[in-house]
Amino acid sequence: MTPLDALPEILSHTGYLAGGFGINMLISVVSMSVGTVIGVAIGRLRHAGFRSLEVPSRFATNICRNVPSFVLLFYMASMIPSEITVAGSIHAVPLWIKATLALIFPVIGFSSDQSLGYFAQREAGLSGARETFVVAWAQYFLIIIMASATASVIGADEIVGRANTIIAQSGGNSFLITMYLYVSIWFILSGLILTSVIRTVSQRVSKIE
Repeated sequence: MTPLDALPEILSHTGYLAGGFGINMLISVVSMSVGTVIGVAIGRLRHAGFRSLEVPSRFATNICRNVPSFVLLFYMASMIPSEITVAGSIHAVPLWIKATLALIFPVIGFSSDQSLGYFAQREAGLSGARETFVVAWAQYFLIIIMASATASVIGADEIVGRANTIIAQSGGNSFLITMYLYVSIWFILSGLILTSVIRTVSQRVSKIE
C-alpha cells in the first residue's frame, strides 16, 4: 500500500481522530487554566517582598519548572489509582486526568516566572507588561498542546493513541507514515490558528495599555 492508497482509509477515520484531538485540547485547556491560577498566585508571593514567603514560593517554582513533564506523566500514571470510591460507588479515573495533572506542573513554573516579571514591570510603571504576559502565555499554550500528545504513552484516549489503534489494525509502513503526517496536520493547523489569535489579542491588549 502506497501513502496515496492509504489516504482514503485514513480520512474515513477523521471523526474518530477528531474526538481524540478534542481530548488533547481538553488536557491543554485544563492544564493551562489550573496551572496559570496557581502559578500567578505563587508569582505574587515571590513578589510580595517577604522572605518567609519568597523562599518557599521560589522553591516551588523551581520544582515545577525543572521536573520533566514526561517523568511526571509516568509518576501520575503509577501513583494515582485507576479507580476511586465515592459514596460507595466505584469510579474509574480517566487517563487524560493523569496526563493533565502532569502538565499542570510546568505551567505553574512558567506562570510563576511570567507573573513575577509582570508584577515587577507594573510596579516600575513600565508599559507593555500585560501584552508581554498575554503573548508569552499564549505561546506556552501552544507548547502544552504539542506536549499533550505525550499522553498516548500512558494509554490516554487522545489523537495519537487513537492513531496508533488504527495503525495496529491496518498495519504497513506506508499507512503508518501517512497516518502520522495526517495527525501532524491537526497540530500544525491548531498552531496556525492559535498564532493568529495571539496576534489579534496582543494588538488589542497593546491598545488598552
